[in-house]
Amino acid sequence: MSETSGQCELCLNQPNQISIRVFPCLYHCKKMLCIQHLSEHDKYIEKQIQYQKQLGILWKNYSLVFNEEKVENEYEKLKAKLETYRELKENINSLLLINHFNDSIENNQKFQMAIQTVQKAIQRENQSKSLIRMSFYSKIKPKK
Repeated sequence: MSETSGQCELCLNQPNQISIRVFPCLYHCKKMLCIQHLSEHDKYIEKQIQYQKQLGILWKNYSLVFNEEKVENEYEKLKAKLETYRELKENINSLLLINHFNDSIENNQKFQMAIQTVQKAIQRENQSKSLIRMSFYSKIKPKK
């Protein structure tokens, strides 16, 4: 370790600025520091390296557990499901606002189709909820 005589870059704020032995940080910054500050600086760098390694390992584990691709697929399915719901909602609301009896035969056909569509949507929703419940209970049910 090379040493020189001079001012520690972290001791400059202190009132007693005397010339002392200073050493360069060999890790990264090349700051000239007294032995006390160099030692502290060294400990901080070691801690940072430890934290970075720990964070890297944790992030890798989380990424494996999270399964970004699966979540992205679920997100896309939910977006499509929401869009379908909104379109159906708009169509149903416009049918419910019909207050004239002209074209009642045509309107009745629209109502019948809408009723069937909503019934199927309810059925699909109930099936997906029961599948989710079955999946959940199979995960928490103790195996013998």
